[in-house]
Amino acid sequence: MSRQRIGLWGTVIFAGASVVGVMVQLYLIGGYLFDPDDAWLDAHKDFGKAVHLAYVLTFISALVAAWPKWRLALWPFVLAVIGSIQAFLAYGGDVGGGNAGLHAFHAALVPIVVILALFIGWAAWKHIRAMPDATMNDAARG
Repeated sequence: MSRQRIGLWGTVIFAGASVVGVMVQLYLIGGYLFDPDDAWLDAHKDFGKAVHLAYVLTFISALVAAWPKWRLALWPFVLAVIGSIQAFLAYGGDVGGGNAGLHAFHAALVPIVVILALFIGWAAWKHIRAMPDATMNDAARG
């Protein structure tokens, strides 16, 4: 398997993990809003770190796939930057405290990171589908 194919698969997997992770995050914060138990909020915060890691790993995988054509990793870079901004905004505000406005801006970035991750994952998947399969070429050669 080529370096580019490995990078593209990593991009698909980590972008997909980002989307699923955000959905789990929404479930966890919804649990906290309807049942203000700190266990929900702690799970939301802890799982958020994994989602942030998925954003960064999407970018790293895209770099592996794009090497040396760095411009192809632009959107994954944007995802990592916006996801990092979103993560740091979450640490700056209490869900219901005095810095709730910062946390609201954190929540407002959710649709943006979901759309970006879906777009990036879909684009990487299309690249994988368009690549000739090395095993098929070997089998055809006989």
